[in-house]
Amino acid sequence: MCEFCTRHGEGKKWYENMENYSKEVFSRVNSKDNLKKYLRGFRKRLSFLPYTAYRVKKLFPGLYDSLVYPRVTSHLKKTHFGQVVPLEDAFNIVERVHSIVRLPCVCRKVTRGKEYRYCLGVGMDLREYVQDVPDFQNFDLISREKAKKLLNYLEGEGMVHSIWTFGTPFIGAICNCDRDCMAYNVQVKFDIAKAMWKGEYVAQIDPFLCNGCRQCMKQCIFQGVEYDMREEKCRVNIQKCYGCGICRKVCKKEALNLQDRYQVMGSQAVW
Repeated sequence: MCEFCTRHGEGKKWYENMENYSKEVFSRVNSKDNLKKYLRGFRKRLSFLPYTAYRVKKLFPGLYDSLVYPRVTSHLKKTHFGQVVPLEDAFNIVERVHSIVRLPCVCRKVTRGKEYRYCLGVGMDLREYVQDVPDFQNFDLISREKAKKLLNYLEGEGMVHSIWTFGTPFIGAICNCDRDCMAYNVQVKFDIAKAMWKGEYVAQIDPFLCNGCRQCMKQCIFQGVEYDMREEKCRVNIQKCYGCGICRKVCKKEALNLQDRYQVMGSQAVW
């Protein structure tokens, strides 16, 4: 299990520990005033900080990787970071939390300039905390069934589910990420910090079922699936796989499955 499970999971996956979605945990690690202050400047920070950091990294790559990258990552781990979860685990979360709201995605406001209601606030009802904060005002309280339908639809559109903290270990949201997500840009495209951790699983491909159609390659936004020209089959690069499981959606042969990361040789320490 990941380091967050060890610290905050009480013997299980840390995002399955419902205490981490509670008002009590939020009160230990955050406050209403701090959250409002953080969220008021969120879109502005997303609009320039990642791009500024990327320019610095291009100018001083060695210095950035040795000094800046670990410091930014350490800060995010304490304040606001995500971890990938497969659809089944996202369903399990929405089945167990007390409140689910649908809200606009700030990332897409930055990258696309439009409002897309792709995010779910889960657990503690934050509406009273952020109802006067721009970008976070338009909340829709939705049912568990509607939340699951949305998650399933977005997975079909190629989006990866992830849980997000607002003061670790408090979890306040399930986001649905693709290449327009700023966390994806920070981590995969720009490689300026670790903002979104790999999931508790890795994908595996049954070579006897795989017909080499490569649809799973097209679906994977992390380049975690490769094609073996010799065998004419696809295979998973466990160093790159995030364990999101969205590759399964497009495999007509049902050749893909998820396995616990700690059970797959070579992937236990790859987060």
